[in-house]
Amino acid sequence: MVREQYTTTTPGTSLQGPNNEYVYKIGIYGWRKRCLYLLVLLLLIILVVNFALTIWVLRVMWFNPVSWVNSV
Repeated sequence: MVREQYTTTTPGTSLQGPNNEYVYKIGIYGWRKRCLYLLVLLLLIILVVNFALTIWVLRVMWFNPVSWVNSV
């Protein structure tokens, strides 16, 4: 622990405790948070579009195991 935390004063002195000038916020604030949300939203949209296109290609190409057997 820091030594100043244990310093006691008498009623006539003007000794002050340590300043809390360096208080760090934990988390993401402001424009960084908006950019992170935008990135997550963009990745979700790309995931849905890729999944939809995959399903569409599988339907259009008529992938069917029977057609592979008959063509050989």
